This record gives sequence, C-alpha cells and structure tokens, in this order.
Amino acid sequence: MIVDTGKARISLFNDKENIIVVDIYANGELGMNDVDDIHAGIEKFDVSIPVDTICVKSGNNYLSKEAFEYSLEHNCIHNQVVYVIKHMEDIHFPSHAQETYFKEHLVDYCTSLDEAFRLIKNSSHQPVKHCPS
Repeated sequence: MIVDTGKARISLFNDKENIIVVDIYANGELGMNDVDDIHAGIEKFDVSIPVDTICVKSGNNYLSKEAFEYSLEHNCIHNQVVYVIKHMEDIHFPSHAQETYFKEHLVDYCTSLDEAFRLIKNSSHQPVKHCPS
C-alpha cells in the first residue's frame, strides 16, 4: 500500500522493524496541512507510533513558518529519522532538522534506502515518547 498526499508518498518499508518511508516529491513550500497529511498517512499503516522514518527528499521543498511550528509540536510521531539526500543542496537539511524540530530524535542522512535501513538497525537510540492525546 502507498498513501499519496499529493506532495508525498508514504509506504511501509519494513513492518517487523516499524519503519516507514516518506518520499516528499513536492517542489516549493510545504504547509502545516501538508505535514499533517503526511502524519495522517503514516497512521494509516499497521505500525506502532512512534515510527522510524526514512525521509526521501526528492523534490525541492521547504517548510512554511506554520509547518515548522507544527513540526515542533507534532514531531513525536517519529522516532529515528534518516534522510536520503538526492540533491547536494539539501546536505545541510538533516542537521537543521536535528537542531530544531527533531532535537530528541536520532537524525542522520545517507544516499540510499538500504544505507538508511542499516543506520536505523545499527542505532541504539531509545524511542521518543508518543504524542499526548
């Protein structure tokens, strides 16, 4: 199953390991509703929240101020986050995410899904707490 939000495709990478792939293919600004749609897409899978997330940044996109604020408050749907970098101009994006809205998360980056999976599997990061209701 693939959930397509119109700006991102969400799929299950490994159900036994609780890993989701979010491929953000949109170009331009991502709004708060776009981030919420991604989170709602993740919740459609039979996985335990928080999930380990492999985020493929295929498009040239960025968060609006409102989406950034929303991400600060709703980041606990994710546990470990590994970015698959497709464009060299995005190389600084994972460190920015680690310093801002993913402070309690393990954040890393790589160049392939297989490498992302290995990084998640070899991590000893403790899960973040689930979002409050």
